[in-house]
Amino acid sequence: MTWTSLTELQLAVMKALWTLGEGSVSDVLATMAEDGKALAPTTVATLLQRLSKQGWVSTRKVGRHFVYRAQVERQEAASGALARLVRTFFGGSASALTAQLLESDELTASELEQMRRLLAKKEP
Repeated sequence: MTWTSLTELQLAVMKALWTLGEGSVSDVLATMAEDGKALAPTTVATLLQRLSKQGWVSTRKVGRHFVYRAQVERQEAASGALARLVRTFFGGSASALTAQLLESDELTASELEQMRRLLAKKEP
């Protein structure tokens, strides 16, 4: 699959599908509404159709309704998005990304400790 970046709305739809497993437009709408994203049913249907054409979502007909399922696992999508971020913003340097994260004031002591443990696991 060619990794194209997801728009904010497409990502919201994918998050809803990852939460649901599979669902109709109504199911996706309800899940998105719980996350504070209120959209028109036609907008969600259009987003799902476009995601289906791009290979992110599969669709099947159940009675008179379509049911949608994510074709890409959350972890796979996150890995692709992260690789694109590292490539485009940090010139392919994971250490530059790490430096940016460490310079951020947003990291908690708990997050820093978790990063230390992850780094320790990676060391030979």
